[in-house]
Amino acid sequence: MSVFGGDSWGREAQHRKRRVDDLLLSSSSNASSSFKKLSSGKFVCLVCPHNPVLDSSLMLSVHNKGSRHVAAQTKQKETELWRQRELNKRIALSSETKIEPKIMGSNDQVKPLVEQTRATILELQSTKFTLNAKDAVSNDSNSSISSHERRQKELKFIAAGWKRDCHGKWFRDENVEFDSDEEDPNVCLL
Repeated sequence: MSVFGGDSWGREAQHRKRRVDDLLLSSSSNASSSFKKLSSGKFVCLVCPHNPVLDSSLMLSVHNKGSRHVAAQTKQKETELWRQRELNKRIALSSETKIEPKIMGSNDQVKPLVEQTRATILELQSTKFTLNAKDAVSNDSNSSISSHERRQKELKFIAAGWKRDCHGKWFRDENVEFDSDEEDPNVCLL
């Protein structure tokens, strides 16, 4: 005799199978983060980018073993690891630089981590640029004149119809006529 009444053993077997599937889903370690159960009794996979809706827990368990789901799961783990590494880098940057206390009383809040890292990067870059600028000024004033002359020559070549490719090499524009005695900027501006 069946629990559900009558001689139907099929309904009882189906109920037992459904309970076993539900227990298997609830016992898996990442079950709560990989799917969501809808009010209609269907399941939605939260790992896959297209979020498939699955009718039963059996279909969900089959889907979880599929190659698309496994690939999406590994990609999700990789992005989590990448985010964790980036966070560790930012923490390391913020701990290396000392944070100066604010003078104003209204700005006592600590900046978020992103703003702190931006500030430290800008600070490091500005110190590098000031050191490079001091070295350049102390080296020679003739170098600034030569760079000015070089820029003037470049402008003359551009006005004459020369263009640069993506590698910095000069080439002739197709729509411009050139004299045969004109200088090649690839040779002149080395």
